[in-house]
Amino acid sequence: YQRSLSNDGSYQSQHPELFAPNKVVFLDGVKQSSLNGDAGYHESLVHPGMFMHDDPKRVAIIGGGEGATLREVLKHDTVEKCTMVEIDELMVTTSRKYLKEWSDCSDIVGSEEWCVDDPRADVRYEDAVAWFIDRFGDGVDETEKKFD
Repeated sequence: YQRSLSNDGSYQSQHPELFAPNKVVFLDGVKQSSLNGDAGYHESLVHPGMFMHDDPKRVAIIGGGEGATLREVLKHDTVEKCTMVEIDELMVTTSRKYLKEWSDCSDIVGSEEWCVDDPRADVRYEDAVAWFIDRFGDGVDETEKKFD
């Protein structure tokens, strides 16, 4: 790993991403996510559904504390609004500090460095079940109910 940080022309220094330490997220002792494999997992979670839809404009994400699912959704330029409902605000803020790679949107045109700051992102820190009941129950304006 140390050699990958040098600028000595070695293979390790030319490909530091291959030698960086892995980052792993555990919640309540259960592995949730890791840097090695993050992109492939979140791409396969998001893109098939997004490509199956003719014109996804409004997207809802339940959970997604480290921001990687949001990152993948925001790669679609048809998305006008993406609501991410995450009960654990500490997970999101901790991920911003220590897991920047998971929620980096700096390569998306018109976005921000942190995906949560993207103008299309609407991040809610609340219980998802209550959020759905409040928005999809009786008496709610039909235009507010629609997600693609």
